[in-house]
Amino acid sequence: MLELKNLSVAYKEKQVLIDLSLTAEQGEIIGLVAPNGTGKTTLFNVISNAIKPTSGSVTVDNQYTYQKEKQELAIYRKLATFPDQSELFEGLSGVDHLRLYADMWKGSREHLPAITAALKMDHYVKKKVHTYSLGMRQRLCFAMMAAADTSIMLLDEVMNGLDIENVSIISKQLLDFKRQNKLVFVASHLLKNLDLYADRVLYLRDGHFIHEQTYDEKQIDYLKVEMDQKQYSQLSASHPLPENHLYLANHLLCVPLEQMNAKQQTEWIELLLNYKGKDLSIGPLGTLEYYEKFYG
Repeated sequence: MLELKNLSVAYKEKQVLIDLSLTAEQGEIIGLVAPNGTGKTTLFNVISNAIKPTSGSVTVDNQYTYQKEKQELAIYRKLATFPDQSELFEGLSGVDHLRLYADMWKGSREHLPAITAALKMDHYVKKKVHTYSLGMRQRLCFAMMAAADTSIMLLDEVMNGLDIENVSIISKQLLDFKRQNKLVFVASHLLKNLDLYADRVLYLRDGHFIHEQTYDEKQIDYLKVEMDQKQYSQLSASHPLPENHLYLANHLLCVPLEQMNAKQQTEWIELLLNYKGKDLSIGPLGTLEYYEKFYG
């Protein structure tokens, strides 16, 4: 368990995080979404004690905080942060890096062959890092987290530089972490990908959590169709739209079905099907749509 209580961070006169509170449990994958430069990395740095908050506290397992050295060490044994590619050692092999992380945290190397096999790294993991592509380096960084095998993981932009196949591989491993009852935080710009594995997604703006999207609750279904501003204006003029409809980022109309009867729903579906060449879908808002709602 991880608890953030009234966290604030200020750099001179700029408030980056303001009075944030959060409780997160083992077996959760929590997505963190915000534009660049708005506090995601700062929040991860506070959780990992890389920077001290202006006020507030971080508590792990209801007992450990960063107030005393002995308790800090207890947290460090439980928590690992996603390494940056710049932290890799060019003259060492991938196996060397995995052994280093396994030795520092888990204290065993028995699980390493299963990690490299699952991540399809066996054909290059024994080579020196200076021979790796950007995608291979990113996969190695993820494998290092798996090698550490900590109960809390902070993954900042874990999907950077990965192709579709590797994004799929990493996504499956994240779900495996969840089955292992780990608490995983993921900050990513692949917003639709978060919908595949996150239990909830937090949206950060102006130092605050402005929305929490959960996937275990009943969500409102929308009719969703792409249309430009001219089409939207014409439709609004000819057919009164529900008050709680959304027109996101000047391209996506979302019409809620919640308060419509079957006949009304059919009428709206038939109406929106007239926009030829545009995909019409039905479902709740996803991470990408919430992002466009909050950040435009």
